[in-house]
Amino acid sequence: MMWVDLGNYILQSLLYPGLLFIIIMIIFTQWIYRKVTGRVQYRRGPTYVGPFGLLQPFADFMKLLLKEDVVSRYSAKIAPVIVAALGVGAITALTLMTPLAYDPVHAPFDIIVFFYLALWTSLSIMFLGLATPNPYTSLGVGRYMALLVSAEPAYVSSFLVPVIIASKIDPSIEYSLYGSSLISYQLWTSNVFSFIAMLIAAIAGFLAMMGILEIKPFDFPEAEGEIYWGVFTEYGGPRLALAFFILFAERIVIPIIYVLLFLGGSWPIDISTNYLGGLLVIFAKFIVVFILLSVIDNVMPRFTPAQGVRFLWKYPLILAIAALIIALLI
Repeated sequence: MMWVDLGNYILQSLLYPGLLFIIIMIIFTQWIYRKVTGRVQYRRGPTYVGPFGLLQPFADFMKLLLKEDVVSRYSAKIAPVIVAALGVGAITALTLMTPLAYDPVHAPFDIIVFFYLALWTSLSIMFLGLATPNPYTSLGVGRYMALLVSAEPAYVSSFLVPVIIASKIDPSIEYSLYGSSLISYQLWTSNVFSFIAMLIAAIAGFLAMMGILEIKPFDFPEAEGEIYWGVFTEYGGPRLALAFFILFAERIVIPIIYVLLFLGGSWPIDISTNYLGGLLVIFAKFIVVFILLSVIDNVMPRFTPAQGVRFLWKYPLILAIAALIIALLI
């Protein structure tokens, strides 16, 4: 039985909702992002691959992947690839902890595992920058570290709120990400205080999520016109493709978690009784959130590092702590 379960989890990790699913979603969401960018900025792409240009992101990814792997003399050669692969594994493992998986992995207090894996994904991006000796890369890594240190407290505090409230409504959930996702729609209607806590946490969580995902105005670690793409200055070919894969995968998995915890998950359909219907609802909500993030990313100016750090400590963190206190006192 143990070997059957292990084989099942390996299949889920490789196929759905694991690696293959994430690859397909990256292609689809990057196509959406380019379409939104084209509409907002009045641009047109130079080439079309596939129907409606749907396969153009895949073609661009393969173009990077098939290039020669050139590494500067003083850069680390093997370690960045290993750490980036672990980052891909971490973001893939997150999907197995959600109702998207047909046989999810969950346990009491698994929200701690979620935060750990999500942080490991971000740290793998940071390590990619640290592995190359370049002044612009060092600037980018410093900015990225400042962004993470500023965004993570608000991010963790706000995402804890629905888990705490869910565990108070149903003690058997025991601070589980999966269990909280199944009843997240009830968190808004339990009582007036839970509604207030959820509303404040949803706002703070969205702002903190923008910081984690480097959505404008929080993209100052890259700032391609200022520090030559920062963390990724020295990268090209397969290594840049791997870095982009992690970044784009984050922009899929983290918003899906946001949908599951703050936007009712599969509500008004119960995914435990109607799996396919629940998935469609979750993906529809995710697409709305992703389009909103894409529009914001295209219309907002960029913060300076000082402005971005100050904003994250001043607004999302204070809101998240207020929501967390309310959730604890309910």
